[in-house]
Amino acid sequence: TGTDVFVAMALFAYSAIVTLVYLQIRKPVFHQVAYALEVFLILIRSTMHQMEIRKTNWRAYQDMQRLFWRGVGAFGVAFMLWNIDNIFCTGLRAIRNAVPTAFEPFFQLHAYWHIGTALGCYVSIVYQQYLRLVKLGRVDEYRLRWLALGIPYLDKEGKQKVQ
Repeated sequence: TGTDVFVAMALFAYSAIVTLVYLQIRKPVFHQVAYALEVFLILIRSTMHQMEIRKTNWRAYQDMQRLFWRGVGAFGVAFMLWNIDNIFCTGLRAIRNAVPTAFEPFFQLHAYWHIGTALGCYVSIVYQQYLRLVKLGRVDEYRLRWLALGIPYLDKEGKQKVQ
């Protein structure tokens, strides 16, 4: 639809502008704020969808709330670790050099940023799949399930298990 094309073009334009500006000014804080703004806008839109769904399908609303907060938590913790890493980079590097090799990964906060944002992106994809099922009126055919470490997935109800 026209709205889908507009959203896709707006996201592309935003990403292109942020990238071009960052390449010119090379200030990490600009990149961090631009990323936080994008995530914040996505959160607002997600909340608007949830408020619509809350009126018609309580189970779907509750599932979407769980996905929403899991994604917010993953992005929030990742963003916090990224900022700690940027602010205390020199000190963290000194700690990594002082501790035994086995403990060095605990002070690689930038790596945890990537893990957290990857989890947040994955949860966001599951959220969008769930939202699409709600909009198509097919959400009752699926159940939200959780793997170890709280990783969500959608399971089709009544499907035959492979033995």
